[in-house]
Amino acid sequence: MPSGRLVPHRPPLCLVDRLLEFSGQTGVVESIIRPDNIFLNEDGSLPCLILVELIAQASAAVKGYDDLRQGKGIKKGFLVDIRDVRFMGRCFKGDMLNIKIEIIKTISGFSVVNGEVERNGDVIAVGRIKLWVPENSNTPGQTEVGGF
Repeated sequence: MPSGRLVPHRPPLCLVDRLLEFSGQTGVVESIIRPDNIFLNEDGSLPCLILVELIAQASAAVKGYDDLRQGKGIKKGFLVDIRDVRFMGRCFKGDMLNIKIEIIKTISGFSVVNGEVERNGDVIAVGRIKLWVPENSNTPGQTEVGGF
């Protein structure tokens, strides 16, 4: 499913392209590093810290899909904490990345998420983040899920 229906982000800040897999609190999201990506360095590489944002947006896609399945709207969330992040590789324009996420726990709008970013089957980043999604943060848009 295209991520535009699942996350509140819009270009040029939307960095994820589509939800590939979903299973409750886990999912896999695809991101293609396009030549017009506003975060690219002069050498065509993506700064490592942006991989953390990919984990956050992939989490939003999984949560967004789950919310839409339940007839809820898409909510805006905030990245509030980054823990235990390790960068083991780099990515460049043209690369296709898979971001695997697992939502570990959610309490009072705060979620702890483990994430892993893969490039060509190799893990290039892993980490744990905390997101906050306020209850009153609905964004205009879809409230139904079409075929997946």
